[in-house]
Amino acid sequence: MADATIKVSPDTRDRLAALAAARGTTIGAQVALLVEQQPTQEQIAERVAEGRRLLREHFGMTLTDSELDRGPDLLQRIYDVAAADTRAKLAPRRSA
Repeated sequence: MADATIKVSPDTRDRLAALAAARGTTIGAQVALLVEQQPTQEQIAERVAEGRRLLREHFGMTLTDSELDRGPDLLQRIYDVAAADTRAKLAPRRSA
């Protein structure tokens, strides 16, 4: 694959050079590593979908996608649902 040239500020170039030198690599390899570590929007969407699938399959999460999308406190909501489900399963059964 042919190399390409990108324009960055001198400060950015110097920072990339320092990062590359500290890791014993080139600026090009450092840029490639930085890019590889950043997921695309499509990859993020795939990870979110897979995470939700696993939560539903393995942990019995019952929240819908729209419920998950609405709340900034997603993790707390998941904990609350899981705790409620666990309490319901562990609650002593009353005889009729």
